[in-house]
Formats: sequence, structure tokens, C-alpha cells
Amino acid sequence: MTVLKIAAILLIVTGAVINYGAGYIVKRLALSQRVTVKEAHEFTGEALEEYKRMKALSMVKLVGLFTLIPGVVLIFIAFK
Repeated sequence: MTVLKIAAILLIVTGAVINYGAGYIVKRLALSQRVTVKEAHEFTGEALEEYKRMKALSMVKLVGLFTLIPGVVLIFIAFK
């Protein structure tokens, strides 16, 4: 059970760090430049850049959430 608690805490902390550091991750890895937008012709230049940044930020936060959720489930299993 101790191993499950440690794994759960590590997953929760990792997911939280990814979520809180999403802005830094997007900026540091230039993820907004890698995002493709099918509706690019509908945006102005500045709006397109903001949309790409928000889309990249959302994807990083989603990865953080998918890292955090198994940790929460493990907490419930470990303390059962």
C-alpha cells in the first residue's frame, strides 16, 4: 500500500506541476508555433497567434489533467 501512496502522490504532483507550468512549457518549447489551425483564414494575425497559444495551452493542461487523474484514483484505492 505504501508503494501505491507514493505513486499516487508522484502522479498528483507531476500533474499539478504540468498544469501550473503550462504557460512556461508552451513558451519554452514554442508549442504555439507547432499548432495547425484549419480556420486560419478567418482570423487576423494577432488573433491567430492568440488562438494558437490558447490551443497549445489547452493541450498541455489536458496532458496535466490526464496525469493527475490516475493519481487521484490511486489515492482512493490506497486508502480503501
